[in-house]
Amino acid sequence: MAKKEPTLRDVLDGMNGRFNMVFQELKKNDTRFDMVFRQFAFVREEINELTEGQKADGEVLDEVRQTLDGVAKAVDSDAVTIINHESRITKLEKALRVR
Repeated sequence: MAKKEPTLRDVLDGMNGRFNMVFQELKKNDTRFDMVFRQFAFVREEINELTEGQKADGEVLDEVRQTLDGVAKAVDSDAVTIINHESRITKLEKALRVR
């Protein structure tokens, strides 16, 4: 038995079915890309918030560092003063023992 040749209508129906399949897959991909885009936007916002928080923390740390530097200088100068007084007191004690 000889094969029946497809009609133009059969060919068009087959092509239409394939185009519909491709269109449906493209719609699925579009939905996926939208979800990914929203997730990237959320991640970008989170990164921006973290960056702002780090800047604020950095400013606080700079203030703490400045305060500690000031305290360290004061402690150093107090230590020098104590050593100077100690040597003076030692000299005075020796002078008092001699008398």
